[in-house]
Amino acid sequence: MVLYSHSRISTFLNCPYRFKLKYIEKIRPEIEQSVEAFLGSTVHETMEKLYRDMKFQKIATLKELISYFRDQWEKNWSPSILIVRKDYKPENYMKMGEKFITDYYNTHKPFDQTKTVGLEQRIVIDLNRNGKYKLQGYIDRLALTDDGTYEIHDYKTNSSLPLKEYIEEDRQLALYALAVKDSYPNARKIRLIWHFLSFNQDVMLEKTDEELEKLKLSVISDIERIESAKDFPTKKSNLCEWCEFRSMCPEWAHIARTEGLSLKNFLKEPGVSLVNRYAELTAKRKEIDAEMDTVKEKLTEFAKENNVTTVGGSGYAARIWSAEKFKFPGKNDEGRADLEDFLNKAGLMKDVAALDTFLLSNKMEDTDWPEEIKKAVAKFGRKELIERIYLRKKNCD
Repeated sequence: MVLYSHSRISTFLNCPYRFKLKYIEKIRPEIEQSVEAFLGSTVHETMEKLYRDMKFQKIATLKELISYFRDQWEKNWSPSILIVRKDYKPENYMKMGEKFITDYYNTHKPFDQTKTVGLEQRIVIDLNRNGKYKLQGYIDRLALTDDGTYEIHDYKTNSSLPLKEYIEEDRQLALYALAVKDSYPNARKIRLIWHFLSFNQDVMLEKTDEELEKLKLSVISDIERIESAKDFPTKKSNLCEWCEFRSMCPEWAHIARTEGLSLKNFLKEPGVSLVNRYAELTAKRKEIDAEMDTVKEKLTEFAKENNVTTVGGSGYAARIWSAEKFKFPGKNDEGRADLEDFLNKAGLMKDVAALDTFLLSNKMEDTDWPEEIKKAVAKFGRKELIERIYLRKKNCD
């Protein structure tokens, strides 16, 4: 039995390929971690110290906390930690952490609003009550208020303040609420609290029992998707820049490999040269296509004005063809499912090769289909004037 976590499931949903490398193949990445992750973990350790000291009836001073934070930073820093934003140095991130701690300290002192029940408390959730699917996690701080409300606190060092929808859909703390309900029979009310330290703002939310049960079913469904998965495709997103497997990913490996090259070597690299040449040709093709459209339009107008269907040139002749044809929804277009349903029920799908829209358009001019069928099918499409030019050498039949 695999013991799942919110992080493990989120990794699969965000990028199945990263999930494969991390959890199936268990590959050790070249990048230890990102500076953002290092900042977050060091701030968490400092917050843990603050409330651990309080359990021993000691209120740490702000100066002591900042000193502890700096010590942990310097002791654990490694040159292999990834800094994506090259304009900033490790010192910039360390100062950010110091500000997070200072703002939090000044806002929440003397820290007697609640009683701390647990710090970095491990929880295990039995999702379906039979032990088949279990999920584990760690609560940053579990607290109890005077009125008996349990609070699940989470410290976030995000550089952006999430929207209301993000908070409502964030599953991690809600999953932890399930564990608290199971572990503490007196937990009739549970409050979820996110501390967004970058903005010195706290966001609070409560979930109903119905919402928690719905979440449980959703997580079970995600786990079943993971366990039945046979393919693990890459999934590009704004998270890719911080991925520890970036240099191994088909989407990013070549880019990562060429990032450190000098300009001279970069331009000579075979892949770079091919892409640059392809981009040049694409730009030229766009210019040519635009001019082709203009000439085609003028040639079509010329043929109409002169009442001819073929126009001669120096070594070529151009035949101009136009007709009104039905245009029907493509595979991903709105109305496609209704059209397929109609053709299947009418027993006509075989006549249009599993819905080849070009063939279907031709069938609308056929005498094989009754008029009432054509009228019914016509409702799914629209008539468009199609104009084409066929170029041939003059000496060809």
